[in-house]
Amino acid sequence: MKYWWVNHKQTFKAEIDGGYIWSPKENKNGARNETYLNLTRTIPGDVVFSYANTQIQSIGIVAKSYNEQGKPSEFGKAGDAWNDIGWIVPIDWQMIKSPLSPKLHLNQIFPLLPKKNSPIQQNGNGNQSCYLASIPDDLGSAIIELISQNNPHILNTLKSKKNELEDDAVQAEVKKSNIDETEKEQLVKSRRGQGIFRSRLEDIEDACRVTGVSVKNVLVASHMKPWRHSTNHERLDGNNGLLLSPHIDKLFDRGWISFEDYGEMIIANEEIAELLLLWGIKMPLNVGSFNRVQLEYLDYHRQEIFNQD
Repeated sequence: MKYWWVNHKQTFKAEIDGGYIWSPKENKNGARNETYLNLTRTIPGDVVFSYANTQIQSIGIVAKSYNEQGKPSEFGKAGDAWNDIGWIVPIDWQMIKSPLSPKLHLNQIFPLLPKKNSPIQQNGNGNQSCYLASIPDDLGSAIIELISQNNPHILNTLKSKKNELEDDAVQAEVKKSNIDETEKEQLVKSRRGQGIFRSRLEDIEDACRVTGVSVKNVLVASHMKPWRHSTNHERLDGNNGLLLSPHIDKLFDRGWISFEDYGEMIIANEEIAELLLLWGIKMPLNVGSFNRVQLEYLDYHRQEIFNQD
């Protein structure tokens, strides 16, 4: 994963609404620009900061690799000095409710800026000759930390999008593999908690461990070791799952709750404890015992998923 900073200037609305970034391959005079070439260096899962009107107003995740494409018609007269043939990169944008002004944090940001092709100047104004800049990891992390101070849930949104993209990539690999077509179908279904995986899980679990709901068609078949991180065997193993009510599944999937081997539910923070209380779920709560194989998957969830946000 890399961090990028895009200076939209007059194309901000078109690119945010359209879910992409676009640049020409070169200017009309034939001049090439390293920050145009950067579009071809992005990969799915990269983080992009959107800067326009002196603020970082959106964060995006690169959804797909770049393609060659003509200048978007919605640009109108914007970019008349650009060549009409360029590159486009699909981006899943997330608008920031409280945008970040780099000028107010220059003491933190400026020392971390790249020495070459910096997206902003020493005074904090945007660098007009820079479209898409590659920025160091420490700067990317610092910006996310600054944004999170007034937008506490932005990291969770980014993480969910990244996980979805990783699932998509793994699913594409499964579909291209040489395994039996029937198994492929079951592996793809298991990603959504369906097919053989769900049937095998229902042979082991008969209700939501937390809420007690036993109406199967409203429960989610949730992997303990995430589908994207599992082997094909683990993806179809009913022991690698729990039947959970939808709202509980969300907490478990995000790593905000987990379970000890002896059944004690553990929570990531006080905010989650308050949320559970609003739902009528009081702590401490013991959800019962697990079999030996379930415990192996549960250990993975506690070590790798729980409280990682």
